[in-house]
Amino acid sequence: MEIEVIGSFLPNEDLMGARLKYDSKQISRQELDAIENNAVRDIVERQIECGLHYITSGEIRRKHWANDFWFGLEGITCERVDSGRIYQPVEAATDCLRISGRISYNPAHTFFADFIFLRDTVKGRAKCRQTLPSPANLLLEIYNLTEGHPEMVYPSVELLIDDIAEAYRRTSLRLHELACDSILLDDTACGLMCDDNYTKRLLQGGVDLMELHRQILTVINASLEGLPDGMETAVYLSGGDTVVPEWEVIDYPDNIMPKALSSIKIDKFFLPFDIGNDYSLEVLRHIPDKKKVVLGLIDAHSPFPDDTASITGVILKASKHIAQSSLEISPRTGFKLSSYAFRGLSSEDQWRKIHELNEVFS
Repeated sequence: MEIEVIGSFLPNEDLMGARLKYDSKQISRQELDAIENNAVRDIVERQIECGLHYITSGEIRRKHWANDFWFGLEGITCERVDSGRIYQPVEAATDCLRISGRISYNPAHTFFADFIFLRDTVKGRAKCRQTLPSPANLLLEIYNLTEGHPEMVYPSVELLIDDIAEAYRRTSLRLHELACDSILLDDTACGLMCDDNYTKRLLQGGVDLMELHRQILTVINASLEGLPDGMETAVYLSGGDTVVPEWEVIDYPDNIMPKALSSIKIDKFFLPFDIGNDYSLEVLRHIPDKKKVVLGLIDAHSPFPDDTASITGVILKASKHIAQSSLEISPRTGFKLSSYAFRGLSSEDQWRKIHELNEVFS
């Protein structure tokens, strides 16, 4: 069984310390860049040592999970909020998104230079993957900013969807030109639409949930349309802060997940599961034949060993819905949080966990 990862890794302590020094103006941007480059080299080598087929930069250059990519697109600017109160899920985030024009592809996006560095570091020893925040998350972010009325900042919702999708599609095409082998969309939009508290707020704002479902799936599929056949496309469907989506309510008529799993046009799904909840695996029946499915079963935020016997049992149950030849295994989420918040997991723990996965399941 192939071992996969979501793509984000904890860097070594040198970079952790360097970021703190940079924030307090003890080192320059050039000094931080040099330390980041060394950290990327280290993470690439460790992934190759672990036998991973797809290599990422570990997402260690990102300050925020999604904003780093979005701020690099045309039509979106970063607005610094130093005082007052704003509605947002992350209290500490003070760099907020602002729509300054029509959203479009940026040929000078910093992600391209970062990817070139990754490609040149890998040197053909494995395939290179770029992770991107889902275009559906950008759509939802604009819904949040406008209290459910994107037309307040854009000519129409349909034009917004078209522009987001085209910006993503052209970004992916450029990455392919730079020898990118795989695009992984990190999506929490579908998971949020399974969250009762979140959807209640949308309903109170007058949002038509069924129409929003359509828009979410449309922008994802349109962003991947026309990509070269040799470029793998994948999506990680996360529940956000909870990581595991509310699979238990999958059969509710207003749930987006059956539609997402049956209609998103990608090669591979990354799906996190709670190994103690057998019923949640029923969601796999909605996935069409010949799709690869990566079961997220390993705890990426705990240093303690995982229960391999229980994981093996989950894999066997999953194979009732998905051919075992199409199943892969990974941690439930990336090892690094969207910010550099400290946890009990160390950078060495993450590599040990991947080695343990290889020993037991590959």
